[in-house]
Amino acid sequence: MGIFGKANKRTAQNGATVIAQGTCIIGGISTEGTVHIDGKFEGVILEADVISIGKTGEVIGDIKANNLIVSGLLDGKIDCNEVQILPHGKVIGSMKYNELIIEEEGKFEGQGIRKGSKLKSRYDEIENKISNILVTPSHQIEHESDT
Repeated sequence: MGIFGKANKRTAQNGATVIAQGTCIIGGISTEGTVHIDGKFEGVILEADVISIGKTGEVIGDIKANNLIVSGLLDGKIDCNEVQILPHGKVIGSMKYNELIIEEEGKFEGQGIRKGSKLKSRYDEIENKISNILVTPSHQIEHESDT
């Protein structure tokens, strides 16, 4: 889904906020409309329907929106229903999402949690078992050498 997808009835009524290339804003934005960033933004964006970060856009901060589309750089915390990382888009940080799409050449570094997921990792449980197996033989060797 692009900027003008299914969720746009609300967006069209509320207009768009555009941060142009060469512009740097530090602060917060709360809008039910669309936010498009080609410049730099540091801060918080809340309640937006669609946030799109263009190829030259850089965002450092917290994002809460219905849809997020990243072609530039986002470093921060994300809470969105749908996240799309387009080719050459980069996302660093933590993310909560319902749907995640990372296209070829898109990059994500951090932690992602799908909202409402019932999947639970057993890795910690297995890691403990492995640690016990690895630790036990070395203790046995120490005790055998004492005798």
